[in-house]
Amino acid sequence: MNETRTYVAGEGPLTYRRVVHQAWGMLRGHFWRVALVAAALFVPPPLLAAALRGLRDSLEADPGLARGLGYVMGLLVVTLIQLAGPVVYAGYLDEAVGHEYFKGHRIHFRVVLRTLPWGRLVVADLILIIGATIGLALLVVPGLVWLTLFTLVGPVLVQERHGLVDGFARTLQLSRAAWPQILLLVVLLLAVEHGVHEWIHQALHHRDFWIEVGASWLVSALVGGFVGLVEVALATELMARHPRETAPAE
Repeated sequence: MNETRTYVAGEGPLTYRRVVHQAWGMLRGHFWRVALVAAALFVPPPLLAAALRGLRDSLEADPGLARGLGYVMGLLVVTLIQLAGPVVYAGYLDEAVGHEYFKGHRIHFRVVLRTLPWGRLVVADLILIIGATIGLALLVVPGLVWLTLFTLVGPVLVQERHGLVDGFARTLQLSRAAWPQILLLVVLLLAVEHGVHEWIHQALHHRDFWIEVGASWLVSALVGGFVGLVEVALATELMARHPRETAPAE
């Protein structure tokens, strides 16, 4: 049995300390599983953005239809990659790390990649980010409420294999029971992570590009990974305490 498996989900009070301890135990015991996928998800956007800056400079010097279309398509790709991040990442962490921590059974990396519901995770990611963006534009509070109620959707989709509608409904049901923990341990830390990324970009943007990329990856692996594992811990604990009443939709 993995030494980081400390608690049985659903037993004892759901305290802040319990959730943080679980997330830290998962991060410490499975750092490379966390960090490698963080690199795959969060390193490509700054690399593509750098390439686009070069293409934009060439457009200013020599405008052309092909270059213009390439630039627009590149922006769309970068935007989609940036959007398809937090839910996908948390869903991956649930299967690759949380499953072993809470159930004592290690799933091979290839099996994780093959069996995850990638399509639903990506669509759920887009729904979550678009809803949060609209909510934050409406005086901030609606966006915070949206994130608090639905940010656990990735682990919920992975563990219970819901369809999208049922997955969001189930997440809403679970999140109502622990919204203060979600707000403080997930939403607030996501804001901290975003702020650190912005600081890195401002501090290193005109210095060494590769140092900026490496620093962004490290923040994604440590802070982003920890937040994702907090989501896994909270979702697992909540699902254990509030079992679903019906089978998930196929």
